[in-house]
Amino acid sequence: MTRVVGIGGGHGLAATLRAARLYADDIAAVVTVADDGGSSGRLTRDLGIPPPGDIRRCLCALASEDDVAALYEHRFGSGDLTGHPAGNLIIAALAEMTGDFGYAVRRAGSLLGAVGSVYPATAALVELHARVEGGVVAGQVAVAQTSAPIQAVYLDPVDPPAHPDAVAAILAADQIVLGPGSLFTSLIATVLVPGIREALQQTEARRIFVCNTRRQKGETEHLDAAAHVHAVLDHAGTSAVDVVLLQDPEIPEEGMRLDHTSLPPHLEVVGARVAASDGAHDPALLADVLRRLV
Repeated sequence: MTRVVGIGGGHGLAATLRAARLYADDIAAVVTVADDGGSSGRLTRDLGIPPPGDIRRCLCALASEDDVAALYEHRFGSGDLTGHPAGNLIIAALAEMTGDFGYAVRRAGSLLGAVGSVYPATAALVELHARVEGGVVAGQVAVAQTSAPIQAVYLDPVDPPAHPDAVAAILAADQIVLGPGSLFTSLIATVLVPGIREALQQTEARRIFVCNTRRQKGETEHLDAAAHVHAVLDHAGTSAVDVVLLQDPEIPEEGMRLDHTSLPPHLEVVGARVAASDGAHDPALLADVLRRLV
């Protein structure tokens, strides 16, 4: 039995979950709830629930009911619902009906026939902040778009309770896959929850940081691969990563170059072809490498 847990959010974590489906027996995702833009931000402000968008995307990556997944991903194009994916509204409705956001996510997954479990890092409402030169940037969207180099990020409140099932999944895993995805606003935003960070440090699983294939305009456009690794270690703890997985060969122009000499000596660095022709992580290629790293 191979138990794999993916941590982060967005399209990157969805790619990891699709990869895990090709080699893992038990799959779980621990997902950021710091998004304050688009449909997710509107639902958080209107209904007082954690943002469901990243969670919906992960549920759909694990879906066995393709027609239901297509329904979840349907995005309204007119009227007051413009921009809302149906899956976000389903999760919001379940949360309002039950008063339990974690249960709402589980039930939304069961309707999809999800082949794994998806957990919010916390069911509390949080806001992501970034320290930059000259001040503080507040909100996930603002952090993602800032042109000022990010020095550190933190949550407000700083100590939201971790979802207990997310902690249990991390502690029981054989392999933890961190990312890929937006460095500060998806991955690090997830491990900033104290209980998630502590479980990541305590687990006996092999912890693999999947580095992005390209720099991201705004939050990481000035960072190389080593800076990505150090940012994760600075926020999650120096013992939170065992392996760094990097696209090799480097993607031209926007690709990530790694200076091995600048990394702590305990880290194993693995270079492999894991990107599709468009530069995004390819789930099948990623699965081939992750399978060997269990």
